[in-house]
Amino acid sequence: MKTIKQFMYCAFVALSIFCISCEAEDGTDGVDGQQGVPGQDGEDGNANVLLRTVDPFPAWTAGSYLGAPANTVEISEPLLTGDILNTSLVLVYFQLFNQPTWYPMTLNYIENDGSDQVITFTYEENKIDIYAMQSGSVLDADITKVRYFIIPAMDAGRSANNSEKNIGALKDAGVDISNIYEVMNYFNID
Repeated sequence: MKTIKQFMYCAFVALSIFCISCEAEDGTDGVDGQQGVPGQDGEDGNANVLLRTVDPFPAWTAGSYLGAPANTVEISEPLLTGDILNTSLVLVYFQLFNQPTWYPMTLNYIENDGSDQVITFTYEENKIDIYAMQSGSVLDADITKVRYFIIPAMDAGRSANNSEKNIGALKDAGVDISNIYEVMNYFNID
C-alpha cells in the first residue's frame, strides 16, 4: 500500500510538471497594415503664457516706493502664487494719454533740467504694484491701460531665478522684451 501511495504521488507530480511545462507554438506575424493619413497640424501653443489687460487703469493712491513718495496702484492677481513667483517672469507694459504706444516698465524719463520721472512695478504673491514718482514727489502719470505677461519657466527643469533665465531665452530667440508686440508675436498672442 505504501508503494502504491508513493507511485501515485510521483505520477501526480510528473503529470503536473508535464502539463505546466507545455507551451503553445507562436504563430507567424501577419502583414503590417498601411500607414494612416497624417493628421492636421495643431495650433502653435503659447507656452502657458498669461496676458492680462487692466483697462481702465484705477485711480492712483498716495504711497511710497523704496522710502520715497510715490503714487501707487495695486492690481490683484490670484495666479501669482508662490510656485509661479519662483518659476516665472512677469513683464508689465503701459499706455499713456490714450495713445497706442506701449511702454515697458520700468520707465525712467529724465527731463532737460535733470529731474526724472519713474514708472515701475513690483510683484509678490497675489498682486502687482505699480508706482509713479518724480524727483522728490509723486507723479500723476496719465496711464490709461496696463498689460502684463506671466511667463512660466521656458525650459522644463528650471528652478529658482527663472526671470533672468527666461529673459535670456527670449533674448537668445531675438525677442526685444521692451517691445510688447515682439513678446506677443513670439508667444503667438493676439
